[in-house]
Amino acid sequence: MPKVRQHILDSLTKNSAPGSLLLLTNDVPLGRKLLDILNTPSAILEVPLNAPVKHLASLPVVRESTHIIELYQPDLANSIYLKELRQALFDQGKYVLALWNWDELYLEDQFWGNLDYGAISSSVTTLATQLSAVENIRITSDNGTDISFSVAGRPWISADGYCDLYKLAQLPDGEIYTCPVEETFSGTIMVDGTVSRLWLPEKPLKLKFEAGTLVDGTPAFIDWLERYAGSIRTIGEFALGMNPNITSPYRNISTDEKEGGSVHFALGDSYNLGLTHSIYHVDFVVRKPTIYTDGRILHDYLPKIINSSPTAFGG
Repeated sequence: MPKVRQHILDSLTKNSAPGSLLLLTNDVPLGRKLLDILNTPSAILEVPLNAPVKHLASLPVVRESTHIIELYQPDLANSIYLKELRQALFDQGKYVLALWNWDELYLEDQFWGNLDYGAISSSVTTLATQLSAVENIRITSDNGTDISFSVAGRPWISADGYCDLYKLAQLPDGEIYTCPVEETFSGTIMVDGTVSRLWLPEKPLKLKFEAGTLVDGTPAFIDWLERYAGSIRTIGEFALGMNPNITSPYRNISTDEKEGGSVHFALGDSYNLGLTHSIYHVDFVVRKPTIYTDGRILHDYLPKIINSSPTAFGG
């Protein structure tokens, strides 16, 4: 079985009984190639990306579907429309799998390696339990990152690649995230990975934070933030990448923020985990950091890469 088929069907069906599948896409040719590989009955609906699309949730083909795959190549402006549509799907009780900024590379077995999302899920659950008892985190890196913050009282959210009600699932997946206690977040971050959504800087970007607010930074990053209306200088997320099969950037934040052993941060919306609410959420990745939890280096938390077994969809 092609690995992309195995992972998608496992994701869609682990937490819900098999049902009817709908593919939403702005790239119909790529969508048809994906459905051919899935070899599963599915409707396909073309989604325009140049206008609001929330109304599509009321179409009969959408209402009659139980499981939704999003296959999009969005830019900043239309990603907001797509998230509004996703929320409408969640409100209808749909199981939604996001495949953002995919190309044909993601259909190849070589991209997926020998990866078991069951192992990722187990490792994420174990780490969530461990981190729930942690109060303070410090992140350093060889190129100059040194940022400290508290996570006391903040919940941790697991992203393990499996769809569930009101839960965002993406593939490839594998991360655990929270929002730092804003007023404790101070120090320097050297960004050497991808920035939302598709920017991989040629040189590391230096960002300086005081009490949860970005107060200075490399001009190229400050200019990048100008693309986002309103103030998005407040920290909104801290996350650990948990996918050991991702070892280098793909220039796609949905993939690169999952790199095993990386961490990433975000300005803007805190997904109700912190104080900041915004229509924008700007992620940026730090690769190969050292992670201290209450003064101790975090070791051996990534899952091992093993093979998984296929799951049927739709009977």
